[in-house]
Amino acid sequence: MGTHNELTMRCRFLASLIILASGLGCGSVARATDDGSWQPAPYTLGQGLYFPQQRLRIGGYATLQYYNVGGLPATLRFRDTSLFITKDVGIRWQLFSEVDVGNSLSLTGHSSGEDSELDIERLYLDYHADQAITVRFGKFLTPMGQWNLIHADPLTWTVSRPLSTSAAFARHASGVMAFGTLPLHGHDLDYWVFADDSKNLGIGPEQDKAFSSFGANGSIRNNFRQAFGGQLLYHMLDDRLSLGISYLDYTLQSPHQRFQLVGMDFSWTARYVNLTGEAIHRTSPNAGAPTQQGSFLQAAVPLWRQLYLVGRYERYQTSVSGRVTTLRTIGLNYRPVRGIVLKIEHSEGNRDAEPAPAGWLASAAVLF
Repeated sequence: MGTHNELTMRCRFLASLIILASGLGCGSVARATDDGSWQPAPYTLGQGLYFPQQRLRIGGYATLQYYNVGGLPATLRFRDTSLFITKDVGIRWQLFSEVDVGNSLSLTGHSSGEDSELDIERLYLDYHADQAITVRFGKFLTPMGQWNLIHADPLTWTVSRPLSTSAAFARHASGVMAFGTLPLHGHDLDYWVFADDSKNLGIGPEQDKAFSSFGANGSIRNNFRQAFGGQLLYHMLDDRLSLGISYLDYTLQSPHQRFQLVGMDFSWTARYVNLTGEAIHRTSPNAGAPTQQGSFLQAAVPLWRQLYLVGRYERYQTSVSGRVTTLRTIGLNYRPVRGIVLKIEHSEGNRDAEPAPAGWLASAAVLF
């Protein structure tokens, strides 16, 4: 998406969504202001702006990132600017949308908006049947592992994303999903079951890049054509430990072939460390189709107040080159106030430059 005019049109479109959200569920803003119904609840950074009378919440996040990787020019860019709109409709229904403007401005010695992208990250309607089940219709995050469900930069430990959380499957699905929480042996069991029909229900442009790191090959995309699957996540030890298992059966847009993927994940939080890890294994019934598999283990250790040392080791074997990529990442994560996260990290390893180039990454993110 190349020209300055296109970028301007995207920004105007995002602004129009904000205006449209302000009008949901009521008459004109002027009349609403006169009768006091548009008085927002007290605002807290990271919680969004809530209008109780309209049962409407507007929030989002923005990320400024710096990259110096793979021998490419050092780059400073606005990586993501996402707008969240949540609207309660009646007692049981809820509408949610996330619109993202990515790479809206890059500085590499000159200003550029040539790589800017406008994407409808999520757009769905939830029906809350009861505490144990909610049914979701629309475009949502694929329930595969724990990282993909909390993908927003202010909510993750590192700037970079582990390869096993993006390289083998589509991060988004369009269709229907049922999810909820069930009691099991005195603990909670979260579940997700979904069916995707992106071939007929695709919402927005196809933006699910297999390799999402800056400088990686962005031409390989994992977009579902059709898919079904689910995930189970069991919580134990007063929610300090969670164990998950996931399964997907899907056909991609390109290559147009079928895959099965099994994933496992865990998260354990102790007094002085948080450990997380995920592993996936992808196969195909097509003769001669190579296996794709990978895993990572990550540790976050508190150093001082809200400053954390983060380390991650990962291995990944792609079906494209067949090579095994090993990555070692070390960094700092600092949260000076709630809603603001500062990160810096360095990664290296025995790697093919295509999945994730080595070097320095940093970001400043705000959840508003």
